Amino acid sequence: MRQAIVFLEQQSWLGGGQRVLEATIDTIAGDYDCIVAFPDSGSFRSALEQRNLETLDFPIGNYQPGRKSWLEMAVFAWRSLYCGLRLAVFIRRRRIALVYINGPRCLPAGVLAAWLTGRTAIFHLHLILTRKSELLLVRVLSSRVSRILACSNAAASSLVGSHRRLHAKTQVVYNPLRQHRDRRLSWHSELTSRSPQNHFMIGVVGRITESKGHHLLLQAIARLPLEVRNKLRILFVGSEAPGCESDLQYARKLQTEASRQGLEKQIIWAGFQPDPGPCYASMDVLVHPALAEAIGIAILEALDRGIPVIAARTGGIPEVVRDGFNGLLVSMEDEDALCQALALFVKKRRLRERLQAGARCGLDRRFSMETFSSAIRTVIGQLCPLVNSPEPQAPAVRTEQW
Repeated sequence: MRQAIVFLEQQSWLGGGQRVLEATIDTIAGDYDCIVAFPDSGSFRSALEQRNLETLDFPIGNYQPGRKSWLEMAVFAWRSLYCGLRLAVFIRRRRIALVYINGPRCLPAGVLAAWLTGRTAIFHLHLILTRKSELLLVRVLSSRVSRILACSNAAASSLVGSHRRLHAKTQVVYNPLRQHRDRRLSWHSELTSRSPQNHFMIGVVGRITESKGHHLLLQAIARLPLEVRNKLRILFVGSEAPGCESDLQYARKLQTEASRQGLEKQIIWAGFQPDPGPCYASMDVLVHPALAEAIGIAILEALDRGIPVIAARTGGIPEVVRDGFNGLLVSMEDEDALCQALALFVKKRRLRERLQAGARCGLDRRFSMETFSSAIRTVIGQLCPLVNSPEPQAPAVRTEQW
């Protein structure tokens, strides 16, 4: 009988962390039985179920960005206790060998269940921890896991700090970039074709949420001279998180601001794209003004396609974007920095060509699927050794309810 691993996932729709989880499961599914726990139903959960992967209800609650009220924190604490106890029962009944915690929201319940059952646990960190209360809680809980995987040095540093015990169990495993396939665009618009001569398509790829900084781009464009501004086209790829009211309000705010600036005819809102790859074909540059980003899969996808990047000098972004080589890094504390970078990209042909040449050099092996898979197999193999047994038949889709 093969060893079983339960993965705790904090959202049921597809985002950057979920794409990394999918790559993790693909890496080990041939050797281990993988069970994925979700807070509710969603597109990512459905996609895994269609692949005959077993899923589990894990009612940790919906994730809402921003500061939490005392009531929200109390509800989260109660839900974490409930989920941890029920998960412990499931782990014992199904003889789960390893708990894989994919994100900080699942950490309290995952650590509790692992502690109650004497199982080892892995915590995979995909973001920069900034709030002091959140950071303190995650540090305390992380001391109870066997291994911490961080998607960048910046993400690791935000958690570990000067804590030697955490440093000893932390390993940086960069997000992998899967091979892309060039295909025709799945939607049609005059703005999705390569920009006309002397015009430039700016792409922004990611969830429509305030921390991604879409509003900062619109503010920067508003400061540009009219002759530069009129040469720009903007392609927003992404949507709000399902059921997230703050994201919906932010999206409406962006559309209002775009209308106020008279940019309606220069912007296309592509919405969520299951495969954003074809959208890159129309871009001259990717702009990523996120306020706190651990690494940014969109940045990896753009550079892999030879598209230069203008991004915030924050988090793990400088670990992949080299200022003046394959992109431009700007300080988001300087209100004019992004505006100046956009103007330079449009006006300076030699700079633009140099950045394009740097982007065409692609990514190094830190971000290859082979490097990622090797690291994941090594870590899981150390904590959950393989048991020699005949290969079982593929199980039917099974969704377990608590």
